[in-house]
Amino acid sequence: MYRAACALLLGTVACVGTAPGQDTVVKRLRARADSLVREWRQASVFADLVDRLDRARAGEGRDTIAVGALRIVTNPSPLPVRGAAARAWPAIDSLYGTAAAELAGRPYIIHAVDPDTAVRKPSFHFGLEVPWDLDEASLVTMLLANVPIAPADPALADWLGTSLRPQVRAEQDRVAVYVQLVTAPSAAARSCYLGDVSRCKDALGLGDDATELQRWYPSAAERRSLVTRSFAYYFNQGATAAPFRACAEGSDADCIGLLHALPGSALPKPLGYDARLVLTHLAVRLGGRDAYRRLLANPNARIADRLSAAAGTSLDSLVARWRVQVIAARPPTVFLPVWAFAVALGWTAFFAVCGLRSSRWRVT
Repeated sequence: MYRAACALLLGTVACVGTAPGQDTVVKRLRARADSLVREWRQASVFADLVDRLDRARAGEGRDTIAVGALRIVTNPSPLPVRGAAARAWPAIDSLYGTAAAELAGRPYIIHAVDPDTAVRKPSFHFGLEVPWDLDEASLVTMLLANVPIAPADPALADWLGTSLRPQVRAEQDRVAVYVQLVTAPSAAARSCYLGDVSRCKDALGLGDDATELQRWYPSAAERRSLVTRSFAYYFNQGATAAPFRACAEGSDADCIGLLHALPGSALPKPLGYDARLVLTHLAVRLGGRDAYRRLLANPNARIADRLSAAAGTSLDSLVARWRVQVIAARPPTVFLPVWAFAVALGWTAFFAVCGLRSSRWRVT
């Protein structure tokens, strides 16, 4: 906040002229700017001091557990940290490969605390507070969800919608993507399900951002449905009310204009972020120990090219394998026994008789 205020004030000083009548104002503004700079520097020094003290306090009287490159600093407690670390490390190592070595310098800091809410707990600004009666499986899940690896660049994080972490429920994730694939109201998703790999790339957001709308929702009916159902409240008011009504009446140009006016990444994706995560995990798994480093090597490259480099194969081949895995994750069909139909028919007849015997429906 100090930095922003200083910049604004200094900019104001620079813009103010030096006419005789303004000398006093300029001097006051410059003095204020100098004062803000001094306060900002003092606040930065104080914040750094608090940061160092808090980190030092967080490490007092603690043990360091090492498994592979994994380091966990924790206080003595019944929490099964070593067993959880031994189970979490193979999953972490298999995802990050050679990049996992940097975790030796990025330890977890775990504060095992009494689960009794009546007991006062010390406050720490760093690390994870975990009740010491947490079971090992839950602790493994927590470790995998909070790997202290260096964050990915903004472009990759924006495309993924999150950080890349080890999969906890890989099979369930693929099942969820399959359900999206067969239910998404998008021609790209439907064509992908039928085997068109190029449309799979479209549905995964691996094409040109400028033409996403036409590739995701190519028909006028899809675009009109998107505007009138998903964004009716957003568009049917103020300046957009007239084009909204025109779109509802069949003007595709107005529908396109409204959808292009949506802020940021508000346009509904044919496939959600979990589909992109499944694809990225597949690319890293195919690419071997150095795949994660290759994925992050060129932040300015297109996501499609980065995934291909990580997997060590063409994007078409990678996406085709992703589709095969997702289709294979189709949930099993549930078959009802013959007697279930008889039971359903019996209940239907029972309620029908009850309805006919009701005074409201009785024929006189």
